[in-house]
Amino acid sequence: MKIFNLFIFLFFVTTLSNAQEAKQDFYKRSFIAYEGCEDSKDLERCYEISFHEFLAKHINRKALKDSIFFEAKKDTITVSASILYDENGKVVKRHSRISNPASNRIEGLEYLLDSIPTVKPVLDKKNNGVALSTRKLFGFYLNKAKDTIVPIFGYTPSEVPYEIIEKVPVYKGCDESMSNEDLKNCMNDKVVQLISENFRTNLAIKHNLKPGIQRIYVMFKIDKKGRVKDIVARGPHPEIEKEAIRVIKKIPRLKKPGYQRGKPVIVPFSIPIVFAVSD
Repeated sequence: MKIFNLFIFLFFVTTLSNAQEAKQDFYKRSFIAYEGCEDSKDLERCYEISFHEFLAKHINRKALKDSIFFEAKKDTITVSASILYDENGKVVKRHSRISNPASNRIEGLEYLLDSIPTVKPVLDKKNNGVALSTRKLFGFYLNKAKDTIVPIFGYTPSEVPYEIIEKVPVYKGCDESMSNEDLKNCMNDKVVQLISENFRTNLAIKHNLKPGIQRIYVMFKIDKKGRVKDIVARGPHPEIEKEAIRVIKKIPRLKKPGYQRGKPVIVPFSIPIVFAVSD
């Protein structure tokens, strides 16, 4: 008799929390000071503008010509930058990433990490440096005729990756006053519980799946009104895929969608459902 054991992992990528999520009075400098931003009253805003200009200047013609950008159907593209600065203001490359969210590719962009200047780090009240992870989205106008990109300041794409969304979607039953990190954990727990309670495990036996580790990859989006849409599943059997889609459709309309720059946006999710089938 085959035994089916179900394990669910939500692919919610997280990085170190932004210093602003801690109490402001703990810091002498609560955000990094990028080159030329040392005297700015809004260090984060100055960083965002300066880094935007850095990307526009340093993304080279080779990167522009490869498929990351020039297979894009629209005239606007988005670049996602998740950068970890250590306590000395230097980029920690192994924990930093620059990519195009639409393709989730980093080929052709990883060289940018070598060019990011050292910044003045976050400082606590005792003037000790503090590491900081920044997560930003940058929009560009794509001029294919001239192989150039032009920064669009204040750009808000219609779709924002979950790991860098400014305000994460609020799942039913989660307290919207919680931090982003706690809201992510709350949603994780709620969705795992929903799948565990509703997934029909007998399908693995019914369709005679081979013993061993099996995986179902489920992708879906939370739209601007907090509703689940565009559910896609890839698994070891068509009926297993249908079951995964059926269960994800049970996710209730969220209390609030994701927000970026104060505007509701679409947020994509990926859920690998891993299960073991044994004799």
